[in-house]
Amino acid sequence: MNSLFDLFKRTYLEPAKHNDNTYEYYNISARTDISKVRDILEKWFYNYPEEEKKELKSRFKKDFDSSFFELFLYELFCKLGYNIIIHPDLPSSPKKPDFLISKNDLEIYIEAKIVKSKTMEQEAFERKRNELYDNLNKLNTKDFLLNIEHLCFLSQKQPSTKGMIKYIEEELQKIAPNILREELEKNGIENLPKIEYKNRDVHMIVSPIPISPSAREEKIRPIGIYPAEAFWGGGEESLKESIEKKAKRYGKLDKPFIVCLNSLDIRTSGKIDVDNAIWGTLAFSWSTNPESKDEKWIRQLDGVFYDKKGVRLKNLTGIFVSKVCPHNVPVANYWLYEHPFSENKMDFNKIGLKFNYISEGKIIDNTGDNIGDILEIPKDWLT
Repeated sequence: MNSLFDLFKRTYLEPAKHNDNTYEYYNISARTDISKVRDILEKWFYNYPEEEKKELKSRFKKDFDSSFFELFLYELFCKLGYNIIIHPDLPSSPKKPDFLISKNDLEIYIEAKIVKSKTMEQEAFERKRNELYDNLNKLNTKDFLLNIEHLCFLSQKQPSTKGMIKYIEEELQKIAPNILREELEKNGIENLPKIEYKNRDVHMIVSPIPISPSAREEKIRPIGIYPAEAFWGGGEESLKESIEKKAKRYGKLDKPFIVCLNSLDIRTSGKIDVDNAIWGTLAFSWSTNPESKDEKWIRQLDGVFYDKKGVRLKNLTGIFVSKVCPHNVPVANYWLYEHPFSENKMDFNKIGLKFNYISEGKIIDNTGDNIGDILEIPKDWLT
């Protein structure tokens, strides 16, 4: 087992489809950016223990995101100088965390988890929607891009797109792209014509956007604008649920324990959401005295370390949160938090990563922005 991906001459230059298996696409793509990412993953895989490679490669084919994150963490801690045991035995549980990392007098259990915040029903819906998008991208619309303004599934069935594609192509033939382009420049996008299609399984409204004459010979995907997704609230709850689940998995431990989360939840925008999950939701405190200047932002008692009932998850030593994917590795940020009330304390200054902590009642913020330096990958590696 010498390589993560197969060895053959690649010629496939198409972009990934919505429902493509990520591993299979990375395996066949000849695109320059994918090739560079694949080369990095192969280097990491080469450093992975030989006896574990078969199992990891098998998981990459089924669950790319989780496998990538584990390989990323293994390489990250290797570069930081740690010795790593995969799936170490625990003295008090038959369950095994992902890693035991050690360096000098420091030993830490590491558990990795992907945070997506999607139910099985949501994932099934996305596969259904993505298959529709992939089929619509077969449309012959060289003069136009399509803006999908409305999409509603009316049944549980996967809609057939044969009649839909035929209808949209016929409607597009009735529209002169150059005339529509002139009208668009005068009147704006609000006055674009609508093409509405409906059957027993789906209702969709699209607007054609004319392409400039110079771009009409280029091979591009027909769908130019997808419907916006709306969310209620941020990704704090999905982070907190994932942390709590992992923190309670192994019970009382004999060594420091860090849960590592890679948030792929689109609702988790960055440090603000992560801080809200860890330290508690930030809220503005209003004074009842109109002349008072005591108004300030304060943390609510709803964080993972401390809530209204007191200290929580004391077996945890820290939490590592990232939003890393294969294409953003050297520029991805991370946030490492020290549990101020942990029963398994450690000196975070020895870990080799920037971290957030509490000192004299104040939160000391540090965003990790040095992954590229640690992994020795330049920030412009894909250009």
